[in-house]
Amino acid sequence: MILLFSIIGALLYFIFAKSGGANLSGEKSAKGKKLFRSRKNRMIAGVCGGIGEYLEIDPTVIRLIWVLLVFLSFGAAILAYIVAWIIVPEK
Repeated sequence: MILLFSIIGALLYFIFAKSGGANLSGEKSAKGKKLFRSRKNRMIAGVCGGIGEYLEIDPTVIRLIWVLLVFLSFGAAILAYIVAWIIVPEK
């Protein structure tokens, strides 16, 4: 369980570092990027495709990491995917 939180924390750190940090004032970042579910790179709901587009890496890498997290977290990553499916808007 601690390993799962470490991996999720590292991924969140990478996302915030790539996007220029947390922007709590509601202003757009310098790049103006927002996280959306992908319509063109989707397998189930477009969550991994959207994360891949946001980070500008191949969505297949995100999918492989997600599958690895499913096994390492004993299925908790499936719940995280469903939550992301609900809260991340579609493009």
